[in-house]
Amino acid sequence: MRAMLGSICFLAVSAWAQESVVATDRTLHLQSDIEGLHISIDDRPRGITTQGGILKLDIKEDVGTGGFGFHKLVVYKEINATHEYYAEREFKYKPYDPIHMSKDTLQPRLKRALLAKQNGLLQSVQLKHRLASKMATDERFIYVLSQSRSKVYSTQKREPSDAEYLEIYDKKTLALVHEMLLNAQDLDSFDRDILLHQGYLYVASKNGKVLFWETKKLLTEAPKELVTSDKELNRLRGFGAYLFRFGKGGIVEIYHHNVHVKSLDTKKQRFKGYETLEDKRFDRIFDVLYTDNTLFVANDLGEVQVYALGSSPKESSFITTLRDINVQDAYDVLALALYDKQTLAVGTDGHGLVLYDTKTLNALASLPNIPKNRVYRMRVWNDTVLLTQELDSPHLYRYDLKRKKITHDFQGEANEVMDFEISDEKLYTLDDGHVYVWNVNPKEEGK
Repeated sequence: MRAMLGSICFLAVSAWAQESVVATDRTLHLQSDIEGLHISIDDRPRGITTQGGILKLDIKEDVGTGGFGFHKLVVYKEINATHEYYAEREFKYKPYDPIHMSKDTLQPRLKRALLAKQNGLLQSVQLKHRLASKMATDERFIYVLSQSRSKVYSTQKREPSDAEYLEIYDKKTLALVHEMLLNAQDLDSFDRDILLHQGYLYVASKNGKVLFWETKKLLTEAPKELVTSDKELNRLRGFGAYLFRFGKGGIVEIYHHNVHVKSLDTKKQRFKGYETLEDKRFDRIFDVLYTDNTLFVANDLGEVQVYALGSSPKESSFITTLRDINVQDAYDVLALALYDKQTLAVGTDGHGLVLYDTKTLNALASLPNIPKNRVYRMRVWNDTVLLTQELDSPHLYRYDLKRKKITHDFQGEANEVMDFEISDEKLYTLDDGHVYVWNVNPKEEGK
């Protein structure tokens, strides 16, 4: 791949047209028809464009400040109080392709702070540590899993040491209440999942270690460790009296009062025809949902397995598999949610959002107008689904289940949406360095 666009760049690849200028291995030639664009590379100012002029930018370092060590180019010019020119591009491979910018390809945009306010942003707070992965909320606090890293490429996010933290913020004032060190070793990282359930706060590490606290004693007592068997089960969900732990290997573990009571090996229930697939993976469970003694398990084979747990998880039995029989290839089923007590919403990678009846297990509808037909993470709120599509996207959409269309995009200052929660009629979103608080039901444009 010759080039990679930054996550908030408004240019298409074609916007960065190549010129017939031959560059040396370490020189980037940048030509602009727009005067006064401020150019920076790897967080350092490198010049201002003149109309039609060419900047010859020597790049001495092999490693940049962008993702994977790519060099990061930022172009910026304030137009007026409300609009600006802004774009990002990441590039690595020498010789560097020349870049040409014009008013046809670099369009003015509304400033991000104004865009966020227009889209319903109420408040925001910068986290103590500039890398974050997961969040949870209760009546009083916002809980964030954050990390400090000494070897990240971005100079703005680089810190002296490597560690993981639990940052706790007051929900009303957004003031930092407490910071707890979770780990300062390289052997593991506590950044995979966080869950509030039945009066406990759980945190899962990369390797499947689970710490938990009573929320009432969180600030005063040390955590306990969940006694687990399988490693690499680093995702957590809680429903009713049960805690579910899952991840790689097709295993779902079930806990009751923090004691392991059952393990399900979902590999035993592969669908008929699995052996004919070219990609014979069965490694990942992305989500689970439990309702009315029925457990739904979403995996990377394009299916949702259904189990009856009965009055006790030990009495579990396999029921069936929900799968689009018209699709022969394996794909990821990424997210599950319950709508209107009896409708299962199934979010997929490339096959959109599908609804099933949780009682009859019949497919109800494949919903239209899902961008890219991809649902990475979702939450049901009233008659809408809030959904994201990938970690490196700034978009969080509100999809109206009655009208079957996107009615809002909570886009603004964030470069990406790492996680989000809905609480007290507000939407809380997390990017890699901030928590944002939104009006979850802003007025639609034109109303």
